[in-house]
Amino acid sequence: MKALYPSDQQGYSMGHHYRKAEFLDCREIAPLMRSQDVTEIAYSNGLEPLEALQGSYNASEVCNSIIHEDGSVVGMFGVANAGIFGSPWLLGTDKIIETRNEFIPQAKTWVEEMNSIYPLLLNFVHVDNTVSKRWLKSLGFEFIKLDKEYGVGKQPFYQFVRIKKNV
Repeated sequence: MKALYPSDQQGYSMGHHYRKAEFLDCREIAPLMRSQDVTEIAYSNGLEPLEALQGSYNASEVCNSIIHEDGSVVGMFGVANAGIFGSPWLLGTDKIIETRNEFIPQAKTWVEEMNSIYPLLLNFVHVDNTVSKRWLKSLGFEFIKLDKEYGVGKQPFYQFVRIKKNV
């Protein structure tokens, strides 16, 4: 049986990694959330960081927390079932950048697994959220449409997708 989390693999050393999210993780991340993520959630649905994290946690079939090597929770990500597609998301603190060398390869495997469950992964990202856009590109997502007045803030957002090949 395949390990669900990198930390479940035999011989894994506990550096930066992810694990199944706990609801209390939302409270650790919310006050330290990256400003680009705070802006994005305010423009998209008008929520505060804690509300957005808790709502995303509750809406997700799969939800994980990113753990820094120092033990702090620096991000949360998941995928919500939106009917005919999965809606992936990630919210984090400024410290999440420090985990990128370890986390991006782990995230690529996770996205491939989610894409096997949901042949279409789709969501929106604010045009100014440069860190998230780079992360999405590195995971094989494509930006397919610019919505100039998306969400409650009527701000520009890109729609992004990842379509499983050979469906």
